[in-house]
Amino acid sequence: ASIGEAMTLDTDWARRFEGVTGPLEAGGLAEERKGTLWDLFRELKDMGLNPDSKGYTGCFRVDCKTPESVEKIERVASDKAGLSGRGLAHAMNLGKYDFFPQVAGKGNTVKYLMDKWGLKPEECVAMFDDDNDLPMAEACGAGMLPGVTSESVRARLAHEPDWTLAEAAGSGVFATEELLQRLLKQVTAPIPGDGGVLKF
Repeated sequence: ASIGEAMTLDTDWARRFEGVTGPLEAGGLAEERKGTLWDLFRELKDMGLNPDSKGYTGCFRVDCKTPESVEKIERVASDKAGLSGRGLAHAMNLGKYDFFPQVAGKGNTVKYLMDKWGLKPEECVAMFDDDNDLPMAEACGAGMLPGVTSESVRARLAHEPDWTLAEAAGSGVFATEELLQRLLKQVTAPIPGDGGVLKF
């Protein structure tokens, strides 16, 4: 497949949250987009926050640098019922707040792809490092961490026997390469009698 083919929008997936985001291919300024996601974007701007939609069509990010802005965004993010009532959810990523359709997100995306391709959780591995990745990691049978960027992930790591922290953790691409090499070794020469479950 060409790069263009690989980048084709999965319209079945996109239709699931079009009512919240508007058509993903529509583009345009976030201030003019239709949908509850973009209503929230505009509300946050009116609150004096600085939501970022550059390069995003189905989500946006808010980076809060002052105690006042953190207090404002935490008030919005902690209102789970209010977000859910609008079909929205949020996750933390490297200290920033991501807002997206409740039916989207990394965990739901992985589950959709597993169902689409007929895969079981034990046939899937998540590579991750932060809070926003946890739903994806929970959907997969194994997890690989090239590093840990949040205390909550570090705390979970101690209780997840199917998660593996790279020996070179924190060294960027070297830790990622280490884990990918381990994964390739496992899928090309699986351990006999393991029933296809990925072990690292």
